[in-house]
Amino acid sequence: MLKFCSLTLSSLLISTVFLPFFMRCSMAEETGIQKHYGSPARDLDSDAKLSEFAWDDTRRALGPDVFFLPEALKSPMTLRNFLPGGRSIGKGEALQGQLTLRQSALLINVIGALGESQLTLPEKTLGLITHGDRIVPVPAPETVVIDQRRRFTLLFGVGRIWTEPGDRGQSRALLPVSIVDSKFGAVRNGLASFLYGNGKPVSNMILQFSQETAAEREADIWGTLSTEFIPGKVEGAQSRIAAYEDRMSSAPQYKDWADLAARFGVDAVSGFNGPLGSKGAVSVSGLIVDETVYLSGCNTRHGLYPFCRQMRHGISSMTPSFLAFVAVSHLAHRIGHDILVMTIGDLVPELANHPQWRRTRILDMINMASGLGEIAPERTVNFVAADSDPSAQAIRAARTVDEKLAVAKQFPYYPWAPGTVFRFRTSDSFVLSLALDRLVKLKDGAGASLRWILQDRLFKAIGIARLQMQMTVGDTAEHRVPDLGNGLYPTTGELVRLILVLRHSTGGKTLTGLSRDMVTDALDTQGDKGLPTGVSYPNGAGRYALGFWRTPIKMAGDCIQNIPSAQGRGGSVVSFMPYSITGFRIADGAPADPATRDSTDIRRIGDAVRGFCGEPRE
Repeated sequence: MLKFCSLTLSSLLISTVFLPFFMRCSMAEETGIQKHYGSPARDLDSDAKLSEFAWDDTRRALGPDVFFLPEALKSPMTLRNFLPGGRSIGKGEALQGQLTLRQSALLINVIGALGESQLTLPEKTLGLITHGDRIVPVPAPETVVIDQRRRFTLLFGVGRIWTEPGDRGQSRALLPVSIVDSKFGAVRNGLASFLYGNGKPVSNMILQFSQETAAEREADIWGTLSTEFIPGKVEGAQSRIAAYEDRMSSAPQYKDWADLAARFGVDAVSGFNGPLGSKGAVSVSGLIVDETVYLSGCNTRHGLYPFCRQMRHGISSMTPSFLAFVAVSHLAHRIGHDILVMTIGDLVPELANHPQWRRTRILDMINMASGLGEIAPERTVNFVAADSDPSAQAIRAARTVDEKLAVAKQFPYYPWAPGTVFRFRTSDSFVLSLALDRLVKLKDGAGASLRWILQDRLFKAIGIARLQMQMTVGDTAEHRVPDLGNGLYPTTGELVRLILVLRHSTGGKTLTGLSRDMVTDALDTQGDKGLPTGVSYPNGAGRYALGFWRTPIKMAGDCIQNIPSAQGRGGSVVSFMPYSITGFRIADGAPADPATRDSTDIRRIGDAVRGFCGEPRE
């Protein structure tokens, strides 16, 4: 849950009053620099050069001496202190080489708790290369594999470099960084900064993490890592730069929420985040109208996050929608729709003798209707979450493919046939992933894998250089399979690209690598398709089909639309509304609070923007 100083819509619209988090209007006027305001759409992830911004010159923390102290930070501070300070920002010095971060303990302050604890990060070596005013990380591939061999994985994004008059000729580097916790599926976002150049040693790296997708595990983390830098050519650097350039050139148009308000009216678009917004529990949200992304906040407890598109999220149970369904849809496009009726027994011979696995189809798996489990063994009209029985817990705890297979062989099962009853159970996703991986190997050879087919044939084509996901433990890539049920960790920008590739797949104009028929069926807002979930709404029963929850909603024009959505723990949601309107919210609300799941305002504002009954408004 995020407690932050919120920015009101009126302050965004009245520029003479609003002083943004890293710029001041008066400074822009005095220096003649074009006014650019610190905002989610125009931040350090945008294509603007650092020289185009007017920077706040009141920063007092993080002077050059601080970077060379063993304990630079005594407590978390406003993120503005990490940003350029002063009016004379210069060009950063070129850098290329390997930066080793020594093992060190960071301080942790759990929100609401007294005292501090420590988080020890293992030693990590990271390739770095500058590119204009950007600094591009080039990690060794094995260091960014997320699995149970290590609990914490440190992931760096593309940052910025610059010089300031007070830094004695050295340059500053600032990078977005996240910690992925493989045990709980949590992600913590922060900033990492260091000084370098001018013939002097590279300083310590100062880190601060002030935001997370980790409901009920909120914590500030900060500290200093000692470093060693070895200059030299970085293998793979040019391909990483090319991937970055591709990402920037293919990015959709981003605008701020104030732009949406100016277009449709403040009253029409206010309250988008609903009850979670008033509780400070929303990290980032937005409305996608056709090809334009309107961002609402990129919030932390210590100010706006300056790399909004690279803020990383653990999206938990939205993973079946954006990974399991996408994987099946891609393979149906490549191989044919007959794969939907192939059974687990067909593809995983080790499970061919299991009474239920042998007849459970791929289609049943993405419909959450495997027929596996033991919670509530009688049919019921109520919602049943079947993810907490001993077999579900055991398969999550198992590490390797062989260990998980041994558990799956003993899975209990219900008396009804697969495909007939919905039970929410992401723990079955390992078997789906293994079945799809075996299918890939049948088509492309033993050295192929589901993970890299998706990356090379699909994600790379839509501008995602490496989509991070939880993997089983294995010696090599071809011996690992992804967690299709809970283990996806996209950035804000990557989530937007996944949304758009689904949207483009329904249009019939672009070849996206996904099955047009499957995506069109999944995102259709008409009819009562899918199995009943046991969740009732004022306008009818909720259903689940092809990895998406379907909610019947009465719109302002008095028609009923069945809105497909991906839903995650803590109130995260992506709603695919009619007429190419998509709303998304990444949040950390209290799971037990009914208000956490309330996404009414997202649909209300989508309806106000375009009108979902009759012909759409432009």
